Amino acid sequence: MFSMRGKYKWIDILASATNDYNNRKHRTIGMRPSEVTADTTLKAYTHVKLFNKTHHMKGDPVLGGFYESELQKAKHPDVYLVEKILRRKNSKVYVKWLGLDEKSWIHQDNVVS
Repeated sequence: MFSMRGKYKWIDILASATNDYNNRKHRTIGMRPSEVTADTTLKAYTHVKLFNKTHHMKGDPVLGGFYESELQKAKHPDVYLVEKILRRKNSKVYVKWLGLDEKSWIHQDNVVS
């Protein structure tokens, strides 16, 4: 907005940017920040769905919280990525899982190129 005018002093537009921000409806809280009062705070917080019970593939809980909009369901929740095949033995392969420190033996038919 201000760079279109050839000005780069953000302090000059701070008041108007803050006013615009506070008077637009935010989808995370379902209202304008300027509408949030002591009476409507509970309504704003109940609109935000925060997930804390998220788990890794191993079943370990993921630390922290996530907004519903940050999460998505997987199309194939039972498909995992293999970073590298480390060893082969008969019909089994020892794999390093992508993004995990875990390694395990799986049947070679379960690996798709």
